[in-house]
Amino acid sequence: MKFNELLQKVEEIGIQTELIEVWIPEDKFVDAKFSGDSLSITRQSEPFYGMAFGSNPIIDKRWSAFSCTRKTPKEITAKYKLDGQWDAYGIETRKFDVEYQILKDHKFIDIFLEKHAPQSSIRADDQEVVAWIVIEDLALGAICKWESGAHVLSAIAVAENERGKGLGKEITKALIDYAYKSGITYLALGVWAKNEPAIATYKSIGFVLLGQFNSFSI
Repeated sequence: MKFNELLQKVEEIGIQTELIEVWIPEDKFVDAKFSGDSLSITRQSEPFYGMAFGSNPIIDKRWSAFSCTRKTPKEITAKYKLDGQWDAYGIETRKFDVEYQILKDHKFIDIFLEKHAPQSSIRADDQEVVAWIVIEDLALGAICKWESGAHVLSAIAVAENERGKGLGKEITKALIDYAYKSGITYLALGVWAKNEPAIATYKSIGFVLLGQFNSFSI
């Protein structure tokens, strides 16, 4: 199956194509298996990573890790180690009236993230970063271009003593505004399901849910 055929099929069974286009790079797509309302996708990733959808997806023996929709019956994944739960969201970029700066001080970025968001997997000099955006040295975030070619938001962080004041919403708007002015038309992000404040913020801005997943190791 070719990648464009995969996109046609996922749309037929109600999966948003944006989700696939972001998380499955075309040049690393290996194959896909359909069965009724279920789908299993394999992509290259140390050595293979899977995404499984529907009520009865095939769990491929080649996968070293995979994400499965949370609506999939638990008995299908019962023997695998649950690593966490995450949600995928996306939004079409647009203009926002918010003041921000482009940040190029990598030392400041890394110190800020280490102090206020140590769990972030992104750091200042990571190659996928397109731009770092900051608001008054109190909140920052990155726009990244993933291996799929899609753009995602990463490392959105607010200083601990400034949380609860709306800065998370403002920095997210700033990132969307910068992307829009840079010619980027769509942004996606992944967020841990337990991070309810962040999810509420994204929804209030206009992010649309693309999928809800459990992540497993094999």
